[in-house]
Formats: sequence, structure tokens, C-alpha cells
Amino acid sequence: MTRRRLPVVATTLVFFLAVMLVGLVPFKQILNQRDAVSDAEDRLTGLVSANEHLESEIAALNTPVEIERRAREDFGLVRPGEVAYIVVPVEPEADPEPSESEPPKTWFDALVDFFTGSDGG
Repeated sequence: MTRRRLPVVATTLVFFLAVMLVGLVPFKQILNQRDAVSDAEDRLTGLVSANEHLESEIAALNTPVEIERRAREDFGLVRPGEVAYIVVPVEPEADPEPSESEPPKTWFDALVDFFTGSDGG
């Protein structure tokens, strides 16, 4: 009797495994599609907020005060009779001192570098 049940149990087990495998592939696809929908909703939320920001910027740019401010700042335009001045910042020069990582060269090293041409000069 046990021998007769073994093929039935094995066939039933193979059948259930096949059903599970067939059902697993669509389940994975459903999970992947749910993640893709979630990602698309996140992108949509970001785009909607960026669109709202741009719309507020467009509304601000349509005022005469903002147009004049942008013309002055971005293009350096002035009204007739005004004089435009441009202030150029001066950048400090780098220290010519050697860096702390390399010790200063001795006179002998400088002499060897001079004759070998590795002093760069």
C-alpha cells in the first residue's frame, strides 16, 4: 500500500511545485511593477513641486520691478544718466613657502638638482 501511495504523493508534490513556480513569476512581476509605480509617483511629486516653483518664478518675472532688477543684476543695464561701477574682488596670492609635507632642500640637494636638470629651471 505504501508503494502505491508513493507515486501519488510524488505526482501531487510535483504538481504543487509546478503551480508554485508558475505563480511565483507573476508574483515577482507584480512586486516589480508596484516598485516602479512607487518610483514614478515619487518622480511625479518632485516634478509637480518643481513646476509650482517655476510657475511662481514666472509670475514674479512678469512684474516691472523684477524685470528691472534682473536687467540690472544679470546684464549690468542702467537707466539713462546713471553710471555703472563694477567691483572686481582681488584674490590673495598663494604663499610661496614650501608645503609642510616636504622638508626644505639642502644646498647640496639644490646643487645636484641643478646639474641633473631636475630643478625645473
